[in-house]
Amino acid sequence: MKIAIASEKASEPVFRVAGGHFAHAPIFLIYKVDNGVPKLEEIRENPLAAIPDEDAGGDVHHHHHHKGLHGPSKYKYLKDNVLSDVNLIIAGGACMTSIAYFLSEGVSLSFADPGTPADEVLKAAVEKASEGKLPEISVYAWGKLVDPDEIEE
Repeated sequence: MKIAIASEKASEPVFRVAGGHFAHAPIFLIYKVDNGVPKLEEIRENPLAAIPDEDAGGDVHHHHHHKGLHGPSKYKYLKDNVLSDVNLIIAGGACMTSIAYFLSEGVSLSFADPGTPADEVLKAAVEKASEGKLPEISVYAWGKLVDPDEIEE
């Protein structure tokens, strides 16, 4: 299993979950998990980090230099070129279009508060995966990953 954590570039020894939409995260921390043990395999730069989403508003003619990578085409590019080998993305946020796209590609998503230490969320994800109960969508809350249906209001 491989886990990608949408992260800010570390200005300290600790990587943290990036805020906002994961497609705009500057880097992805890629962990390979073997026998319940995660190992940082690489840090991947996100070439799409600065590309604005067409549906975020603004003047579309200013986006011509982004080669039409918006919405589903942007997420397909991200999946095919940056996250092709991951099973789980941990992020601070996403839009419904990206959630639907990645779920349709068999990639699970987990959401954590921006600024949460990456190691903390990674540990919770590995524990949940070792139980064989990693849901398609989960939320990092109370020190563990939980299915949103488990959260009582």
